[in-house]
Amino acid sequence: MSGPIPRRTLVTSADTDLGRAFVRRLHALGDELVLAGGERGALEALAAELNATSEDPRPEVLPGDLADVDDLDLVVRRLETDVRPIDLLVVGPAAPSPDGLPGADPGEVRAALDRSAGAALGLVRAALPGMIARGHPGPGGVITVAGPAAYLSAPGAAGIDGAAQAYVAMLTESLAQALARDGLTLTTVCPTPPQPGTGRGEHTLLDAVPLRVAPPDADAVVVAALADHAAGRALSVPGVGAKAVVGVSRLVPFPALRAAGGFRRSSPVAAWRGRRGPRGPREGTALVTGASSGIGATFAEHLAVAGHDLVLVARDTQRLDATAERLRERYGIEVEVLVADLAAAAGRRKVADRLAAPERPVGLLVNNAGYATAGEFLDTDPAVLRANYEVNMGAVLELTAAALPGMVARGRGDVVNVSSVACFLPGRGSVYSAGKTYVTALSRNVALSVDGTGVRVMALCPGFTRTEFHARLGEDRWGPEWLWLDADQVVTEGMADLEAGKAVSVPGAVYKAIVGVARVVPRALLRALAARTATGRG
Repeated sequence: MSGPIPRRTLVTSADTDLGRAFVRRLHALGDELVLAGGERGALEALAAELNATSEDPRPEVLPGDLADVDDLDLVVRRLETDVRPIDLLVVGPAAPSPDGLPGADPGEVRAALDRSAGAALGLVRAALPGMIARGHPGPGGVITVAGPAAYLSAPGAAGIDGAAQAYVAMLTESLAQALARDGLTLTTVCPTPPQPGTGRGEHTLLDAVPLRVAPPDADAVVVAALADHAAGRALSVPGVGAKAVVGVSRLVPFPALRAAGGFRRSSPVAAWRGRRGPRGPREGTALVTGASSGIGATFAEHLAVAGHDLVLVARDTQRLDATAERLRERYGIEVEVLVADLAAAAGRRKVADRLAAPERPVGLLVNNAGYATAGEFLDTDPAVLRANYEVNMGAVLELTAAALPGMVARGRGDVVNVSSVACFLPGRGSVYSAGKTYVTALSRNVALSVDGTGVRVMALCPGFTRTEFHARLGEDRWGPEWLWLDADQVVTEGMADLEAGKAVSVPGAVYKAIVGVARVVPRALLRALAARTATGRG
């Protein structure tokens, strides 16, 4: 008589301390294992160790760098196969970024994003359909590893990684409620970094708020994560210190974080005065992506009225040329046109080269181009989800990285990243909230990194806005009229907040109130409300 069918689990980053702890604990629980990670030798050694202590089949080994498309595809195909299918996916911690913006190598920070957020997106999308179709022994589903940096702003490399972790955490939360009905649990675990900041450095999470936190060891993190996953919880925060950080993170105003950083560089009075960035309007050429319609076109008009020369970026050549010609004739400014598809690497490189050109410096970058999909996460083609990721996240990171060094060297410059109120609210079965969470987190974190350089970075978070956005998704405008903003109001209030030195702008009194309430409502309640009211738009 055969025994129970063992759960089969795939663990990525199995060659890290936390990954090995997951592997050993799951092996002790009787899971059959597939080990993925960057170091073949370390994976083979771990597989041999497990094989020596049990008669179970030797774990499979999938070496490779998940920032590499081919290596990622190898793991994706393993998740999609019906031969020895995977019941539980553990997306382990990505390697930390070596440096933060503006000093980091753009290629390295982009690889770090792909290794964390990009890999999580691809792996989760590959794993879930088969899990749902087959059913699964034991608590099946997904465990992702983020960190408290997903919830609390930080400068330097910790900020770059924290923005990616914010995406992973929000993606997991957004999918958890939608897929609970299918018997799957998705949990994101937020362990405190092994060496927490003490308020003295520049690149650690807790340098933003100088606290000492004793993190639990890797084994304790894994035990807590598996227990929370088995209990159906979407968020696991092991350790008293990490719980405190995550618990208060939404209540800490960003100016207070900026002032906390200033206390270490200057007097308390000067630090408080510097709780916001430089104030006032600025001159110079502005580059606007997604400039052929909607909020982007309104930005172009607003900036032209203010006398800025423009570089307009979009895919639609005809509309872009028409917009440029109209602005030249009406306002007598110079308008340069760049036709580029930001979903493609060549298009992003074209715009990044223009931003880095020293002979024609760009003083204001507006990352407005956005991409959304209609329908549920699992109904959306993986290639479409990847294009969404490239435009909404990859392009924002790459173009910001290209613009900042010149701005910092000149001692002035502005970056406005158009996000959404959706970043504060988990979406149901959607990547849209997760992508916008990344944009807002990146903006806040980079704003801390460039504090004192004369450069301002701001996330603009509008709510429902009267543009072509919803029509392109085939969606009707819904909700009361007072929920809807005009694009001109969004841009006007956004530019006023930029000139006031703010790092996050939420136009409209209604949406300011919604965001304020969302900061104090428990996350579990927000997820439940999202499951009832949010669309599955990706």
